[in-house]
Amino acid sequence: MVAFARAGIASLVLAALVCVRAGGLVPGLAHLRREACRGAGGIVLLGTISFTGTSLIAMTAQQFLPASVNGLLNNLNPLWLALVVVAAGRARNAAVLLTGSTFATAGVALVLLGSAPDAGAPKAPLFPLASPLSSLFWLGVLISLGGSMLIAYSNVVARRVMAGRDPLALTAIAAGCGAIPLLVPLAFGVGGSLAAYATASTTTKALLLWLGTGSTAFNFSLWFYALAHLPVTRVANFAYLIPPLGVLLAVLFLGEPAGLPLLVGTFAIVAGIALAQRGAEAVGSRQ
Repeated sequence: MVAFARAGIASLVLAALVCVRAGGLVPGLAHLRREACRGAGGIVLLGTISFTGTSLIAMTAQQFLPASVNGLLNNLNPLWLALVVVAAGRARNAAVLLTGSTFATAGVALVLLGSAPDAGAPKAPLFPLASPLSSLFWLGVLISLGGSMLIAYSNVVARRVMAGRDPLALTAIAAGCGAIPLLVPLAFGVGGSLAAYATASTTTKALLLWLGTGSTAFNFSLWFYALAHLPVTRVANFAYLIPPLGVLLAVLFLGEPAGLPLLVGTFAIVAGIALAQRGAEAVGSRQ
């Protein structure tokens, strides 16, 4: 239900903005139709991956892993992209790119694992191999790693689909394509129901609206705009900033303590991004 609300609201909000920008409903819908007819297969693939697949995988992995571990594994997509670019011989400086990506990844691990709410409490072993739940933990690891690889692939697809086109309109269409597969199970009462939206509390509806607009519509459209103008590795590295910014917001608005891991990890992430940018693809390169 959450994934469908995010994709559906994002599609409607962005489509409305396209219509406003075009000067009316008719010219806006005509523009959306033209964009949808150009490379429709790529747009459907992008929407299915970005708004259906990655969301469901991340939420599934969360059932088996602590949020901090899932967050770390799910944020490895820039590292996978760096490895692919290096293997393809497209990096300006392979050693610098890999060093920067690895350094930033270590910073993410420090921020997420070191800043977890239970960081100071006694812990069970991280990998409880003797526990009957250990297989579920490793299942979550595999799912989360698969999700990060899918995110990496979605960035490549977005780069190819968005280059030279209207990112706002294409994001609206892709979000709509991503919402359709999620609508089918809801219509049959699997994973929730459409009627449950009406009975949700006002707070829940407001949160879903925020997820669909700020966290999805504008987030994805800005990200896809960047991918339309810059090589994937240059854009993807900035995803490393998500964990420290999330922890910082928790410190500012939720009153959570800011520890040394946040400061050191953020420094490592910024330094790693700077290094990775120096070794990434040239701005004029294409993927």
